[in-house]
Amino acid sequence: MRRSSFVVAGIVATGVLATGCAPSAGSPAGSGTTAASAAPVASASAQALPPTIVSPGDLDDTDVSVVIGTALVIAVPDGTEGEWTGTTTDTTVAEFSAGGASEGATFRPGFIARGMGTTDATLTGADGREIDFRISIVAP
Repeated sequence: MRRSSFVVAGIVATGVLATGCAPSAGSPAGSGTTAASAAPVASASAQALPPTIVSPGDLDDTDVSVVIGTALVIAVPDGTEGEWTGTTTDTTVAEFSAGGASEGATFRPGFIARGMGTTDATLTGADGREIDFRISIVAP
């Protein structure tokens, strides 16, 4: 008897809780209550764009297009992230960002797209080899 009382109480409580969360059939749409959206809605222009990822061997004497507001990430071998350096002729277009370990995470080196335009860039590997290429910052 006691067990069935708990089952009945549980069913009643579930029904009350479920009913309390749903809007009543007689509530007008503008009754002052607001419903939360299950997923945020954003326009396509507000979505974050992924970086351009290129291995060092694919950069030599090439022109790489990078979308403004993103980055060119260099896919260097694991363990060498902090050993790469880079420069650009125009840091208002693109700027080198060093890789390496920081606060428990490892970051790859790359170039941050700062402004529209084109700049020459040089990436220097851990072995001292220089890779010359061009970065063009383009609109999304």
